[in-house]
Parts: sequence; C-alpha cells; structure tokens
Amino acid sequence: MTHNNQSTALRAHRLSGLPVLAIVTSVVTIAASIAFAGPSAQADTQAGDGLITTQDVAEALQNVQGGLLQDAVPTSPISTPDGTAAESAALDITIPGDASSGVTLSAGGFTMDISLPNADQAGQSETLADGSTAYPSNGASANAVIPTANSVQLLSIIDNNTASENYSYDLTLPAGNRLEATADGGARVVDEQDTVKVEFEPAWAQDAAGKSVPTRYTVEGNTLTQIVEHQNLTGVTYPIVADPLPVVVIVITALAMVAVAALALGVATWLVVSWWNTCRAQNKWPQLSTKNGFTARCVK
Repeated sequence: MTHNNQSTALRAHRLSGLPVLAIVTSVVTIAASIAFAGPSAQADTQAGDGLITTQDVAEALQNVQGGLLQDAVPTSPISTPDGTAAESAALDITIPGDASSGVTLSAGGFTMDISLPNADQAGQSETLADGSTAYPSNGASANAVIPTANSVQLLSIIDNNTASENYSYDLTLPAGNRLEATADGGARVVDEQDTVKVEFEPAWAQDAAGKSVPTRYTVEGNTLTQIVEHQNLTGVTYPIVADPLPVVVIVITALAMVAVAALALGVATWLVVSWWNTCRAQNKWPQLSTKNGFTARCVK
C-alpha cells in the first residue's frame, strides 16, 4: 500500500456490457490478490477499540453482499476518434491524501467538491493494489474511495454502536446550483434552469451479516446527510457499510461533444447521435446519464 494524493481521470469503461459514468460515496474494494487476516465481524454488543485500520476497511468491504459494491478498475484517459484528448465531457476525480480536503468531481464544465464525514479523525490515505483509496480512522467510522467502471464510490464504514447515525457530505457547488431531495428517496443537484447536473441514488446500508440497515437522506442547504439507524437496532453485526452514490449527468450543447459524451458514458455513438437529433428537432438539448444503466431525455 502507498500513501495517496492523486488526481484521477475517470474515463470510458465497460463492465459486463453496462454503460458507465458516475460518482459514489465511500468504501474500499480489495483486489483478490490481497489477503488480509484479522478479527471476525463483531456483534452489536461490542464497541470496538476506537481504531479502524485499512485492514478493517478491507474486511468490511469483503462482507458486502448483493452486488452493492462495484469493482475497482484501472483508470486511463480517453480520446476522440481524431486522437485529441476528450476533456470537455470526461469525468475527473481528485482523491486527496488528506480526507479533510474532500473529493472533487469535474465533468463537462461542472465542478463539485464533496467533503467526507468525520474527516478530522481520518489518517493519511493509503492506496491499495487495485487502485482503491482507504482512510484509516481513530474514530468509530472510516471512509474509502473507489474508482469504478461506472462511478466513484465514497462509502462509510461504521465500526460499532457508539458511532454516529449521521454522515454528512457538504457539497461545494457552482453559483446558482443547489441540492434538493427527490421523490424516490435520492437527491440531485440542479442549476438555475433546473437542469439536473448530478443525481444521488437512494441510500443503502448493510451490516456484516448481509442484513439491510434502515437508512435515508436528509437535505439541508447543500449538505446531504445519510442517516443510518443502527444504534437501537437489535441483532446488527458490525461493521456496517453505507453508501450514497452520485451520478453525473451530461447535457450535450454542441455536436462536437457527441463523440466525447459517448466515450465518457460508455455507450455507442449512434445512441448519442440519435438523442441529439431527437432533442434538437424539439429545439432542446439531450441530457444523458448512467442512472439505472443509461437514461436520456430532452431538456431546455
């Protein structure tokens, strides 16, 4: 493992044929080649020792079931068919060595900074062999960041029943943008024209035995808080892994962006061209994202 202070360009990838582009909030996926030996999951009556190591984070992630965690993948830049760099619609992620610096997401001229919960208790980041980043902690919860084929996962590892139930992510947004809750239990960032820039999937949380833990979001200003109701829950097995997932939305406003967007989203160029033609015929712009695989609509 190495200490990390990296700026990562997350570009077009495919995983099992699925299109990809997104951001997520916090755990670490461990490469199969890395083996960790350590204590087994702890019952709800145990409070832990107040220290969460990189090994503890790795073991917590290994227990996540149901395909909730995505595989960490190598990142590489993409280019347009003429060989030029595809910067305008590509997704750039800055993963800091110091958790208090937060994670920065940039795509298509849009930039968003996301703080990590309880960053003041986190140690220097450690990069795992698969490219994931873990933040050891002196507290009862820890963070990790995973660049994946369709997102960047930012997950919270909740070590014991003394840990907080509130995990807040402060968003620093461009002027005129705001965070708002959605009817499906998620959240989204919209600009002054109500164009969606980022969508957060509904929250999930799972204990070490694979049981779902009640969780939900609250929105106050530009702060998204994931509430994980574990302290009074009987039969929970720690650690708990919890995750909000932000998905970047790309609005194509120039024909030159079509090829770039297709590469960044991991979809066929003809599909983006089709949406371009459909939307421009309505004097609108195509809005594309990888929420639920791939979604598109026409916006003003």
